[in-house]
Amino acid sequence: MPEDGKIDDVATIEARRAERKAGIAKARAEQYGRDVVQVDRLEQELGDDRVAVLKTPSFVAGLPTVIVVKTPTKPQFARFRSQVQKSKSNSEAIGAAQQMLGDSCVIYPEREIYDRMLGEWPALQDNVGLEAIRLGEAEGKG
Repeated sequence: MPEDGKIDDVATIEARRAERKAGIAKARAEQYGRDVVQVDRLEQELGDDRVAVLKTPSFVAGLPTVIVVKTPTKPQFARFRSQVQKSKSNSEAIGAAQQMLGDSCVIYPEREIYDRMLGEWPALQDNVGLEAIRLGEAEGKG
């Protein structure tokens, strides 16, 4: 609402919204331009099918628009598997093991920024863990 207390007409509100959304889209595209440089580098370094790129559900200025997860190493996956077996079907412990695996497989952004992202989107940690598991398993029956 404007400072004078009057309610804007619909056209004014829609114009303001469109301008704001265009600004967000521009800022997101600029950030993605910086992110994709890192994505491309990591895909070339590790292999296109050895990493997964997860997009953020919304844009927050100063944070990346993607998270890159690598295929877990054998020791990383063994630690995850061991924790799951020790959990005795305790869903909280299984979730913690999944999150630990995912966190250990994040290769972009750096940890401090990833932690800030989790502050904005806490469920990303679950998605990252699931993606790390998916990268470490076989598909189909052949």
